[in-house]
Amino acid sequence: MPFSDIFHPECDPVEPHDAPNHLVFSCLQWKTPSLEVMPQAAKQSFAVMYGDPLNPHTSAAMERAYILGAMSPVKLIAAHEKTLYLFLDNEVSSNTFLEVEALWTKVVGMSRILLSVHFASVSEVYSGRSDYIFWHDAKEILESYDLGIEPYDLKALDDFSTEALPDEQLWAYLSQVVSSQPGVIQVCPVEVGHIAKMTGHSKCFMSPYYIHPPISRKPDA
Repeated sequence: MPFSDIFHPECDPVEPHDAPNHLVFSCLQWKTPSLEVMPQAAKQSFAVMYGDPLNPHTSAAMERAYILGAMSPVKLIAAHEKTLYLFLDNEVSSNTFLEVEALWTKVVGMSRILLSVHFASVSEVYSGRSDYIFWHDAKEILESYDLGIEPYDLKALDDFSTEALPDEQLWAYLSQVVSSQPGVIQVCPVEVGHIAKMTGHSKCFMSPYYIHPPISRKPDA
């Protein structure tokens, strides 16, 4: 899929030799599958199944649908050239479906090519009642990933207890330098960063060598 400012790929494309390719995307979502506005944003994950590489018109249609608020009910999109098969969440009622259909009609009308859209429920796929030719593959994708809308864990967003801070990593590195080079000058991480900028290095790892160059190293001729 071409680069998108809206959808984030959750994994590398899956390209089996005996089934259609697929890719899982995520995006920020403010609506429920029933198109109701939520009090806070959540994360939506959905899969796209395709044979040939997705063309930019399909990608543009998906982005337009998102902007118009028509993506929240979608769990799986099967893209076939100029035809899109949309598999919707089971929470979509008959009244909601009419709204979803109307929004996607707008999306189709904005496309530069003649797109056709077909709708189905994921329950049809799970039960085997779907008339989609690749429903077996669609079912496997739906069962393989946690697709749909889930809330963000707000408390976990600032939990950095399992991540080493940059200064800690730098001091760990400098400690190794000290043990390997007796008498090395110890400097604070801020100064190391300043020296990295002055010397043109994008990282700080070479800075100790400017502060205290190895005695055995000779300049290049």
